[in-house]
Amino acid sequence: MKPADQEANSLKCVCPKCTLFTDCNRGKEERLFCARRKSACPMDNQKICICGTCLVFRENGLVGGYFCINEISG
Repeated sequence: MKPADQEANSLKCVCPKCTLFTDCNRGKEERLFCARRKSACPMDNQKICICGTCLVFRENGLVGGYFCINEISG
């Protein structure tokens, strides 16, 4: 199940600290991919994903990663 798309989760979000996060993501004000949808920006899946380090990830029992590239269902 996707986490709630709310300000409290957004404040915990680590997406802007991720190596995959780009100027394109900043410009589109994208973050909290696990609660929203995959990025509209080109993403490099060769870079290291940090979804597993995120409090929102742990609090919601998420599995997998690269939510900016692979949208989760739920």
